[in-house]
Amino acid sequence: MRAPDESERDTDSVATWLRSLSAGQRLSQAGQTVLNNAMARPEKASYITASELAQQSGTSISSVTRLAQRLGFNGWPDLQREIRVRYMAHLSLVDVDTAHETTDSPFQASLRWDLESLSASLLNADETQVERVVGLLSGAKNIYVTAQGSFAAVGHALNHNIQIAGYPARGLLDIPANIANTVVQMGPEDVLIVCSYWRIYGVAVTAATEAHARGSKVIVITDNLPPALAQCADEVLLVPAEGTSFFPSLTSAMALQQGIVASLARVDPEKTRRSLIEMENSWQTFQMLHRSAPGHRPDL
Repeated sequence: MRAPDESERDTDSVATWLRSLSAGQRLSQAGQTVLNNAMARPEKASYITASELAQQSGTSISSVTRLAQRLGFNGWPDLQREIRVRYMAHLSLVDVDTAHETTDSPFQASLRWDLESLSASLLNADETQVERVVGLLSGAKNIYVTAQGSFAAVGHALNHNIQIAGYPARGLLDIPANIANTVVQMGPEDVLIVCSYWRIYGVAVTAATEAHARGSKVIVITDNLPPALAQCADEVLLVPAEGTSFFPSLTSAMALQQGIVASLARVDPEKTRRSLIEMENSWQTFQMLHRSAPGHRPDL
């Protein structure tokens, strides 16, 4: 018996994930060939079209489409998006930058990419799930938001906006000791929101696991769900986070949190209104906002 290679030992690998999706499925010979090709070369499957994959596999476009549908997706583009997310999660910053090499203007390419990501997020949005998430937040005794790296910006905005809407939120951002000290105090009436993308931070997985063990509800906002997070998440909101270079994109994740908070503010409009008034008064007391009249630009 041959020894498993590195990708097979990795429970988060593309091959392992695809193998789990196909377990128990009765695939045609052509479908199995396409699947084997995607598992063996995820770096290619992440970007090529259905026709290119069919040509490389010696099958047809319909075989690629049927495989995607058999695995639970609408078609190849949806399956490919999931393959790419998992493949990218195993790349270094340098590898990601190389994968996105292009002759297009970086500025234009970035805007177009984010536009497509937002469109995909809108098409895949599950309003029923958002309602469940909002229900968990509105009924929580305490809401904690944890995020690291670039996506600490998303976590900071989410925490800030939940507070403004009138709900008890606290940010656990980029300080592992603070996260560890807080999680041990959480209980069944609390909710932990985990914002983690691309290469998932270990501290995020540990926080979710420990919070779940203490009976807290765990909401995960991510583009890539490793098994360890899947086991402890009560709700998972998937959004694309891939950018056009080694920088991940915050656009879809930021739009999602805005939508969640906007929905939360509708649960108890009077409560949110009182919070807005109190926040406004507090900002004035602390003189947080610049109030001087705008000046006139001198003629150039």
